[in-house]
Amino acid sequence: MQSVSQHPPLFYLIMAPLAGGLTDWAGVLAAGLAARALNVLLGAAAVAVIGYAAQVAFPRNRLLAPTTMLIAALCCSMLGVSGAVYNDTLATLLMAACLALTCQFIRQGPTRRRWLLLAVLGCAALLTRLSLMVVVAVCMLAIVLEGMVRGAGRDRWGRWTALLNGAGVGVLVALSAGWFYLRNLRLTGTITGGHPEWAAEHFNTHQVPVSELAARPETWQRLLSLFVPVPALGGVGLVLIAAPAACGLAAGVVALVRRRATGADLAVAGVLGLEAVLIVAMQLKYSAGGGGLHPRYLLPALLTLAVLMAGGLTCSRRLAGIATGAWFALWAVFFVPWWWQQAQQGAAAPAGGFPAWPGPAIVLLGAALVAWTIAVVRIGRLGGAAALSGAE
Repeated sequence: MQSVSQHPPLFYLIMAPLAGGLTDWAGVLAAGLAARALNVLLGAAAVAVIGYAAQVAFPRNRLLAPTTMLIAALCCSMLGVSGAVYNDTLATLLMAACLALTCQFIRQGPTRRRWLLLAVLGCAALLTRLSLMVVVAVCMLAIVLEGMVRGAGRDRWGRWTALLNGAGVGVLVALSAGWFYLRNLRLTGTITGGHPEWAAEHFNTHQVPVSELAARPETWQRLLSLFVPVPALGGVGLVLIAAPAACGLAAGVVALVRRRATGADLAVAGVLGLEAVLIVAMQLKYSAGGGGLHPRYLLPALLTLAVLMAGGLTCSRRLAGIATGAWFALWAVFFVPWWWQQAQQGAAAPAGGFPAWPGPAIVLLGAALVAWTIAVVRIGRLGGAAALSGAE
């Protein structure tokens, strides 16, 4: 189980009854398996919320939400952290929820319930992972700007209501989570709680300029190996991302040129794009200071990436099923053999003395492949129906 003192406590508070109570009652193995099971549920919830966020972000595109959810479910980094005990699952869930709520503000306007939910999600996000500060900040900025631009006649305070409410939410978030980061600052001298000098001495880490790190091809091969099971397949991972993402960008440009994109569409796309760019920039800065290039650190940008890729795979409604199926097949060519190899190794020599059950694992993989295949077929049928109705 991941247990890092400089991480905010919410995820570990959720896991504490399993890690503590079950360890004393049934042993470490039972507690670990229960914690992993709970984390699997958090991972599944994160994928579902990512699909919901895609639907809220671009409600006119019926193909986008199911394809986005399928892509998120096939993210190997997401599968990896969901099967372990990492706070990335909860962080990804809260990221998607914050962005979905922001899209509702942009498209439907503010309500008291949405402001209250924004405060709750902001507090939970900052009590889960520091990187979510970027997500919360972008969401707050977008919501306040929406109110300043379109809120003139909504109530007595008009366009200033959003600014006042945003300030109130910011104060609540600071009061709920600020104490923890002040604690890190007091103990280590940084709000992250890291010890870069100690790490450099004991782990032989090196600091490099951000520009130099960003110019290395291996940086992007490792960082963007989200959809392959091991970083050694980083080149393949780049292809799995770049091909549909390029088509998605092209489809967006075409929609803009043909004036099919509304102002709300542009605002939502801007929020998603800015959030993803800042997440990548923050990760590059962290890695340049000696941190690792782990693809799971980019999971807070998974919604944006999955929406962009889904837009590329479904840019042709008639061919959406074929394109999505081809992408899924290419992913499976690399993931399934790796899974089988891991199952064989686990059966031969369970690591750490813990038991391994490759049989049930393979059955679960088979069930997942069937479910994913059904999703691809469903996407193809939705695309065919949408193309037919558009032709009529």
